[in-house]
Amino acid sequence: MNLVFITIDSLRADFVGAYGNDWVQTPNLDQFAQQSTLFKKAYPESLPTIPARRALFTGRRCYPFRDWKYDPAWQVPGWVPLPDQHETLAETLGSHGYLSCMVTDVFHIYRPKMNYHRGFSEFHFIRGQECDRLHTGATHNDTSVDKYMTDRMDKNTRRPRELAMYLRNVSFRQSEEDYFPALVFRKASQWLEQNYKTENFFLYIDCFDPHEPWDPPQYYRDLYNPGYQGVEVIMPEYVEDYSDYLTDEELKHMRALYAAEVTMVDQWLGHFLNKLKIMGLEKNTLVVINSDHGHPLGENKITGKHEKAMLPSLLHIYQAVRHPKGLGNGRSVDSFVYNHDLYPTVFECLGLPVPDWAEGNSLVPLMDGSKDRLRDYVTTIFKNYAWANNGDYSLMARVNKSDFQLFDNNSDPGNHRNIAADNPQICEKLYALLEKDAKGPLPYFDVIPLDEKIHP
Repeated sequence: MNLVFITIDSLRADFVGAYGNDWVQTPNLDQFAQQSTLFKKAYPESLPTIPARRALFTGRRCYPFRDWKYDPAWQVPGWVPLPDQHETLAETLGSHGYLSCMVTDVFHIYRPKMNYHRGFSEFHFIRGQECDRLHTGATHNDTSVDKYMTDRMDKNTRRPRELAMYLRNVSFRQSEEDYFPALVFRKASQWLEQNYKTENFFLYIDCFDPHEPWDPPQYYRDLYNPGYQGVEVIMPEYVEDYSDYLTDEELKHMRALYAAEVTMVDQWLGHFLNKLKIMGLEKNTLVVINSDHGHPLGENKITGKHEKAMLPSLLHIYQAVRHPKGLGNGRSVDSFVYNHDLYPTVFECLGLPVPDWAEGNSLVPLMDGSKDRLRDYVTTIFKNYAWANNGDYSLMARVNKSDFQLFDNNSDPGNHRNIAADNPQICEKLYALLEKDAKGPLPYFDVIPLDEKIHP
């Protein structure tokens, strides 16, 4: 049996129709969900980009980042190269005779020393996303950041410099086929054309969009906010109060830009999935699609992946598994699941022994209906904030046991009203779950903000 594993960066579950959205067009993600086991309560065991992929690749939890040591090259807790002593999914499948390929534009995982391509028979790095240092000079088109910044945005911080790099990188674009989702999924399709007759292959596709900057072709933008005449902020600031730099109308357009990116990714995902179907590979290929995390767009006034945004907009992810023999297809599951649960799930579905280091739970019992849940709660961590959810309540807390924010998931599913002050016992109970999973007190990282250390 073949394996196609697709990760989509920064995809919020609530911007997908299969999770209840009624205004963002995601026909291919929705159709795939209908054909698969859809996990309605999926969460990353840690985040952001690198920890989420480390868990996917190794089947091990990164929470609570005890093995992380500060390094100027990677200043975010948990952001480390792939450990040499941890065998990867590609390496283990390779030992079982699988031909493997990685196609990605997630530039973080192919930076020097990161080593996330380890074990793949072939890998393709599509350059130019965000602040990937690809071009130092523009070839054509306007690469000024000014038109993408409001009067209240500081042009002397890290974010404008990253945006300027991105604009130089994409200055070559002439049509939609030059945008990153098209480049990623077309390259993956080309690999299929060359290798589809191979017995037992593993194709890993990692699409960085809809990560910012959000600059899809105009016709995608017009789907959600046509006629807008204001400033298009395609690179959000990571702040606790968007009114520091955005008006409500500018925020509304930012949400439209993100939605447009989601639809463009969905379009090219559909191109690839249709290629699988045309080649007849649906009959013998296990297909997994998940996202690493979401992206706050004004919820609780926060924009960007801020560490104090441990909210559904950041933590609730898309996760679905389509089995070629129909196991669980069409089923929707409400059990708490993690992203690293996919690791043992893949091996069990492929009929291979699950490696004994896998720390997640196979999702097969949920897929075949033999169980209706695997765990009673979930925990995760991002920088110096951790989060626990036991179904009824969600707790966000600083890892030094301060700044408690408690939410009633039943009466307040969006987690907008902090009720921690009136419920200290519930806060203590949920914080105890964080320490239980951490096997002791949570580590605190005294890290200088990136803006103070980033090079021009």
